[in-house]
Amino acid sequence: MSEAMFRFMSKNGAGDGCGGGGGGGGGGVALEVTVLSAESLRLPPPSYYSLIPRRLRPYVTVSSAASACCTDVAAAASGEHSWNDTLVVPVGAEFLESRGGGGVHVAVYSEPACRLVGGATPLGWCRIPAADVLDGLRPPRALRRLSYSLRCPRTGGPARGVVHLAVRVLGDLVPPPPPQHAPSTPPAQPGWCRVAMGIPVSGTSAAVVGMPAWAAWGGEAAASR
Repeated sequence: MSEAMFRFMSKNGAGDGCGGGGGGGGGGVALEVTVLSAESLRLPPPSYYSLIPRRLRPYVTVSSAASACCTDVAAAASGEHSWNDTLVVPVGAEFLESRGGGGVHVAVYSEPACRLVGGATPLGWCRIPAADVLDGLRPPRALRRLSYSLRCPRTGGPARGVVHLAVRVLGDLVPPPPPQHAPSTPPAQPGWCRVAMGIPVSGTSAAVVGMPAWAAWGGEAAASR
């Protein structure tokens, strides 16, 4: 996925629709993502010279097709950044049915030390597919701890960094209706009035028309009365 296909958003524009629990969107299905921590994050090489020192001040955004929200800026501790922030984003049928492009996107940015010199710097992104949450091994509401390697925001290739999440589904999942099959034709049942086509035992090529054994037996029984 290239940078043009994945929209990076600023921290100020990712706060709408963010929640810390509940069913997500008034009774719909939502994904609860707790951003635990990230490790091995680094800033990309600068594209221009600046007298203001660059500092790594990471935060995480979680977005679906319906909304997006973000964490606070994390404080570093021995090279690992931690948040423990819980974000809730509503998900639609395209996520639950595992259709292409319907995953929940997670992006990591670094907030600038001074907003006057530019916006947030994208560090990497990953995607949470429905198969990692609806795996059939545990209920969807069970909390799953997942770790993803971040991908480069420009080329989509591997980037340096790993993000650790805890994910679960909120709301009621309605199973899809079973597929409709055309009714099959029941096999023909033997009857007393059916005619059978047979070949003589003598091996001649002429075909004869005869009555089934049960039909003949019924006729003999009627004649003997």
